Amino acid sequence: MMRYAQEEKNSWQSESKWNDQKWKHIDIEAKRRVDMDRTKLSSESNRFIEKLRLYLFSQGIEQSDIEDVADNLAQQLYEMELNNEPIEQITNQSPQEYVDKLKKEVGEKKNPSVSWLIPYMLIGAIVFMLFGDALRGVLYGEIVAYSLFRILSTVVIGLLFIIGSVFAVRYTSGNQLSESRKYGMLAIPAVIGMLLFIAAYFIDGYVETSLVTIPFAGSMILLGVVTATAILLSVWAKTWILPVILIAWNFPPLILENTPLGVNMQAFLGIILTVLIVGAYIYLEFQEEK
Repeated sequence: MMRYAQEEKNSWQSESKWNDQKWKHIDIEAKRRVDMDRTKLSSESNRFIEKLRLYLFSQGIEQSDIEDVADNLAQQLYEMELNNEPIEQITNQSPQEYVDKLKKEVGEKKNPSVSWLIPYMLIGAIVFMLFGDALRGVLYGEIVAYSLFRILSTVVIGLLFIIGSVFAVRYTSGNQLSESRKYGMLAIPAVIGMLLFIAAYFIDGYVETSLVTIPFAGSMILLGVVTATAILLSVWAKTWILPVILIAWNFPPLILENTPLGVNMQAFLGIILTVLIVGAYIYLEFQEEK
């Protein structure tokens, strides 16, 4: 029994030793393949790779990371030379310029532009204001009317929001800012625009201007246009938060109005349902991205 166990142990050790030798041989072969690829590069490409390696080493980068960057660059230069593409666009740079450009490209991939928020927030705010009125005009036949002051103030505030957002995007794009300061700059025109919209809403009750009324047929057209705009905007922005907010804000009160509940209870439950619907959507979106 002991003899059998000893033979099994010797057999396992022999097989383990052979596997170690095999994997070592594979690693050597892989290294040779990389070296062979390097030999196919032009002298100009090899010089730039060596300069890059020295630069990264002087910056205290770990050897394994240096090799990864060098291998990726060697593959890129090899493909460019194979396709007769000019390698000077890379080799004419200094190693520092190449690394800075690489960092910028990686940063842009990790932090995609948020400039799409500008039209999304502006159009979304207008859609939000019009949807509820148009929906009640269609369902209950209510007259939809807007004062001339409200229409003009919406247009002016919208233009100011666009101008402010464009300046904010240009400023953040042209300056090296931290992520918190970048989003803070982009949030400034949004916050100012929101405050101006709220102020215009309250001032509208104290300013007497002519009314622009929309008949029932106009309410149907307006509801269709607003709904289509919300859907197309969501498809373009790849997020359905706007339709979800429209549904969560407008439909719970309409449903609760047909119940025997008191006005205060209807308002309380409407807020709870709105928060639950929007919260559920955000949670599902978070889980999907995760």
